[in-house]
Amino acid sequence: MRVRSAVDTIAGSLAGLGALAVALVQLRDGVVPILDTVTYWSGADDLTRGNLFSTTLAPAFSNFDAIEFLGRGGRLPFVDFPAGYPLVAGLLGLVIGTSTAMAALTVVALVVLALLVVRGGTTKKLDASLTRAAALVVVAVGIVALPTTRLVTHGALSEPLFAAAVVGFVLALASHRTTGRWWPVAALVIVASMLRFIGGPLAILAGWERYQRTRRAGESVVWTGALMTPALVNIVLAAAAGGGHDAGWRGVERLDLQLFVRSIGGWFDSSQGDLTRTYFVERSPAWWSWPVAVVWVGALAYALLGVVRRRGRLNAVAELALAAAAIITVGLVLGFLGFDALVVPDNRLMLPAGILTLCAIVWSVPNTSRWGVASLMVAGVWFAAATAPTGLDEPFTEPSRTDPYSAMIAGFDPKAIVSNDADGMHWATGIPAVYAPTPVKPLTGERVDTAPLYAELPCALDRADAIVVIVDTAEFSSADQDALDTEVGTGRLDITRRPGATIYSPGAIACD
Repeated sequence: MRVRSAVDTIAGSLAGLGALAVALVQLRDGVVPILDTVTYWSGADDLTRGNLFSTTLAPAFSNFDAIEFLGRGGRLPFVDFPAGYPLVAGLLGLVIGTSTAMAALTVVALVVLALLVVRGGTTKKLDASLTRAAALVVVAVGIVALPTTRLVTHGALSEPLFAAAVVGFVLALASHRTTGRWWPVAALVIVASMLRFIGGPLAILAGWERYQRTRRAGESVVWTGALMTPALVNIVLAAAAGGGHDAGWRGVERLDLQLFVRSIGGWFDSSQGDLTRTYFVERSPAWWSWPVAVVWVGALAYALLGVVRRRGRLNAVAELALAAAAIITVGLVLGFLGFDALVVPDNRLMLPAGILTLCAIVWSVPNTSRWGVASLMVAGVWFAAATAPTGLDEPFTEPSRTDPYSAMIAGFDPKAIVSNDADGMHWATGIPAVYAPTPVKPLTGERVDTAPLYAELPCALDRADAIVVIVDTAEFSSADQDALDTEVGTGRLDITRRPGATIYSPGAIACD
């Protein structure tokens, strides 16, 4: 037993150190604003200023337009994501700063994730422990080194924390089957649901397992509802405050299926797993990803059936990992069926299910020397194909992209900014920011009548002591500069041209 424990300890240490190294390489330039980084950062940073559950950024998909944002003084309720991550990052940010707190939480989550991968696959057989432990280390570090994992690490997004929480939940649930310890299961369901709402339905799996052990149906139903309550309260409060996601039947489109299949292929192929190279291009999945996706869906169904009937051939941790992946995936599918295009099965949103799947695969390897050697060889091939190890230090975006933004607005000292790159402006300056009105809301496709908004904008800017900054290099949003120039012609706006940007400020007759 001491030999096995020593091997397990060494394996866990190597996996943790490997994960730490990969994470530090990704964060060598600090947190870089990408995707939703600035949304999380703003919510956390506002907490350090004493404002709980609020933000000074209106993201591109927000239901709050520029006029309403300025009328509210540049502060909105934090409604676009669960409050868990910005709450924890904000509290830690009181001590070490917000961006440093986000980076620290991300690094810790990745190290914990790697340790959990090893912990879930440890074996009591001495003759298989060395090779099996080595395979576990390779997979654990490989999960952290996946292109999508590196992307979310780069931006200190919530996925590393969520992934660690759901893998920990699976191990806690497997332990509950034998020991009856419930509180770790309950705590991790709540943590997962407050990091990503798709973690909430894991309460169903937890409730079912509790019923299987206690045979008390009423108590299990109550526990299931109780575990879902924090996330449901968060959702209700966000909706009441004007949440940024619009519900409505959207159905399944061809692109959804392609993204879904390509994301699954991306767990095994780095060329399909790099979100920056797949999301904004019409690139079909590799042909082999389709049968892999079919097999994967079948495996999820088999695992769920095993959980229900208690007669599956998989070991407990592998079965529960696939069952958890199934529940998360069903939640995601329902999301893109019933919500706007913000909920899509891309590499990022499919990552937690992929991590659970990879864990299930390596955890289900039989505990024999022969299988241990084979699993180590397969893990090595997978690592090379899935992570593209020669590109582990490749940045996903230019860290210095927003550096010139502060100089662009020198001399204006605005209290708020309207921009075609509100995320970048807010990140670089810390000033409240909102996106300029566009005819089609980015990501959601919602049509917007911008004429009255631009007509109201000069006076709204004047009252809020705000300016409009149109950045020449903005990529994912735009502004109606013709409408702004029209207001310049009337004298309601003044125009100032700076290197890399055009600035519009309230004129003398802005409110006439």
